[in-house]
Amino acid sequence: MNTHSTTPAWRRLEPQLDAVLARFDIPASFRIQAWSPNYFDAMCALSSGEGWTTPEQRPKETLVAWENSWPTLVAVDTGGKLVGFLRAITDTQITTYLCEVLVAREFRRLGLGRLLIDVCQGLVPTTRLDLLSTDESDDFYRVIDCVDFQGFRRRSKVTGR
Repeated sequence: MNTHSTTPAWRRLEPQLDAVLARFDIPASFRIQAWSPNYFDAMCALSSGEGWTTPEQRPKETLVAWENSWPTLVAVDTGGKLVGFLRAITDTQITTYLCEVLVAREFRRLGLGRLLIDVCQGLVPTTRLDLLSTDESDDFYRVIDCVDFQGFRRRSKVTGR
């Protein structure tokens, strides 16, 4: 049986977003939607404000990473301002890796981070979510039912990052 498709998995999953969003109680002052390149500059600025330097140091590579990832979600306020985002990669069957999840400081503790993660998992419900976190965010992940496990990183031999 051939289980491969020429359409990337994230393209096949994208239409499911509206159905997944309908299952959640999203505050009226916010909207969760699929990321698009028009949010790239705001995402880079929000990342820089958090001390995340990769988007600033490697903007072309960062844009390609976002374009080739799914689920990629943004939280925006009623004025269209980006207030949070999530980028993940998935095999659609076993593992979804949360690459980045960030909510602007002034919008934290409103449930947006949890909502972004819940919507992500709703798009790929049979997968486990794996992630790396910082000391500052560990408590958040514990509160939303994530469990601690050890992880490692091997830097690129080409870029050193």
